[in-house]
Amino acid sequence: MAALQALLTAVAPLHLRIALLGGLALAVWKHPRFTRDVDVLVALGETDKSELLSSLTATGFRPKRGDGLVRLGELELLQLLYEPPGALIAVQVDVLFAGDEYQQAALARSITAAIAEFDGPVDVLSCEDLIIHKLLAGRIIDRADAAALLQANRMSLNFSYLLHWIEMKRLTGDFAEVWEEAFPAEPVPRTRS
Repeated sequence: MAALQALLTAVAPLHLRIALLGGLALAVWKHPRFTRDVDVLVALGETDKSELLSSLTATGFRPKRGDGLVRLGELELLQLLYEPPGALIAVQVDVLFAGDEYQQAALARSITAAIAEFDGPVDVLSCEDLIIHKLLAGRIIDRADAAALLQANRMSLNFSYLLHWIEMKRLTGDFAEVWEEAFPAEPVPRTRS
């Protein structure tokens, strides 16, 4: 949690919109999973990426490789390492840039929540947006997380919103597979035509 606190403190003067996603956000949506990594979605607005990186490196963050900028398909992120005072191992911090309409919408829908072992509230992506980001990441652990989020939050999900962006992001097949994992033999929800 020291890495999250350091990150939020470092970016506070920049007045950026930022929300937690990834493993730490899962517990808010009834699927706790141990992780040391910190993953956030951030809207840069008028802030330059180099200005953000300067603010972070000034407070002890360092790029994981090269300048830290990584492109994964349509996603662009800054991969950093942070070694909390007294720690023996650095924590990976991924800063995902909200570069499109969907990611801006996801930030706008984020909620303020309490995170265990963290002093103070933090913005967290909605459950629907966390599912979508897990599908976008596409790793086995992310798909398992998406299935667990569906199971734990089925009754409270906004399926109209979720399915709209699943379709827009061309994740329909991935979602169908994750739905089958979560609810075997149940039909996949469909958008209203």
